[in-house]
Amino acid sequence: KPACIIDGNGLDMQLNVFQDTRAVCILRALTGNLDQPGGDFIPQPVPARNIQLKDRLPQGTVPITRDYPLFNTFHSTWGLHAQSCLIDAIIDEVPYPIRMLVVQSGNPAVTMTDSTRVRKAFEKLGFMVAIDPFMTQTARYAHVVLPASSCFEKTQLNRAYLRNNLVILQEQVIDCQGDSWPDWKITFELARRMGLEREFPWQTVEEAIDYQLEPAGITVAALRENPAGIAAAEIAYHKYHTRGFATPSGKVELYSQRLQQHGHEPVPYLQGCRGNPISFADRSGEFPLIGISGARPSRFTHSQFHNIPSLLGRKPEAQVDIHPLDASDRDITSGDLLRIETPRGRVQMRARISQEVHRGSIRIAWGWGDMNSSWNLNDLTDDGTRNPIIATPSNRTFMCRIAKEAD
Repeated sequence: KPACIIDGNGLDMQLNVFQDTRAVCILRALTGNLDQPGGDFIPQPVPARNIQLKDRLPQGTVPITRDYPLFNTFHSTWGLHAQSCLIDAIIDEVPYPIRMLVVQSGNPAVTMTDSTRVRKAFEKLGFMVAIDPFMTQTARYAHVVLPASSCFEKTQLNRAYLRNNLVILQEQVIDCQGDSWPDWKITFELARRMGLEREFPWQTVEEAIDYQLEPAGITVAALRENPAGIAAAEIAYHKYHTRGFATPSGKVELYSQRLQQHGHEPVPYLQGCRGNPISFADRSGEFPLIGISGARPSRFTHSQFHNIPSLLGRKPEAQVDIHPLDASDRDITSGDLLRIETPRGRVQMRARISQEVHRGSIRIAWGWGDMNSSWNLNDLTDDGTRNPIIATPSNRTFMCRIAKEAD
């Protein structure tokens, strides 16, 4: 001690993410590293106003996550956000039909699990709006595309720090290009035209940020005088001594009665791992390789920036990494065009022979679907099996097969 565990996509894109994460949290507590200097710090979110207006939903509105009753109770910021359940509601019209969708700064036709199903949902919508700087695969399904400014063309808060006590202002550095507007202006103008003038009265982004940060006592003027950011409060450790934890008992719960009452394991993996968390494991005879969603190069973010030539460098297309022995067994050499298949669909990518992957596994490039629809990894992933507590599917690992294709 002290020590900390950093978790991320390796856990949260897996089918067992909920109990995996609980196990990590319990380990932090058992080793005495919870909210300790140098240990795992419990965030100190910046006190800020929420302007999402979820309290204005009609009384008795059934959440689209109704089949996952614990989902909406874990954290206030989660709300109704469960992407797979949204696609369910569009296609199946349960618990109610969804006729319209606004997609802002996202590309779910490429980044969501089982892209074929996502595209089917988009085709069913009566009206769809995309707010984005680029004509993405998602924007192509929209009836209206509103061009959004890039991050360099608008002033905004750095959201990544807001949950960890620090407020940083990102300043606009160039004028808005063409007919684009910043996201805040598009949102506020749409709200006003829907009769929500009282709820969205701000004429400038500075006015809106000042309103949002008023509970923290921080203003845009102060942030401009402190470009490195302003801490909303002094860093505090051992916060549980005074306020406990957000659990029924107020303590770290190694055994959760709440989970037990809802039919879930009260202790992570008390009976071992039930079932195989890898998608299509029951069909491994037909699909013998483990497909892994590929590494995220730092020059790209999800599906963004693949269309910028200077960032492509020496890797101008999607590739699949394959172990030398697996390649030899199949007479595959680097540069060969491969077909990769799962029960959900297929993609095509060039082979790269690599010792970075284990034998029996392949690593498939992720986020390239905007560049070429045949490079969309999520045409392979499965949304049919989900975590029973929080509705999360697995888009990180799945059984697959490969074969050489003719160029």
